[in-house]
Amino acid sequence: MSIQPTRRAFLGLCGAAALAAIPVRVMSQAAAAKLDLKDPTAVALGYVENAAKVTTAKEPTFKAGSHCGNCKLYVVAQEKAGYAPCGAVGGKLVNKAGWCKAYVA
Repeated sequence: MSIQPTRRAFLGLCGAAALAAIPVRVMSQAAAAKLDLKDPTAVALGYVENAAKVTTAKEPTFKAGSHCGNCKLYVVAQEKAGYAPCGAVGGKLVNKAGWCKAYVA
């Protein structure tokens, strides 16, 4: 006697797997932490929480008016209280008013 899975059993298994993945995704989004200024990536990128304090003398690539809030790597849709995930730092939260060398206009 061989056991052959039915389409209904297969779809049930796929549905269960999809439902099991939802809490993991929600938890990973909730676990996002603010980027620490001492984080090695933050230091390498010259991240500051206030772009108004950046000068072209210190950061030659800085252009007036640029900040995390208008950078393409800043995930505006997930912004909460002035912080949102940034693609340049692995999804950690950065200040909307901040700036770093990975800025993309």
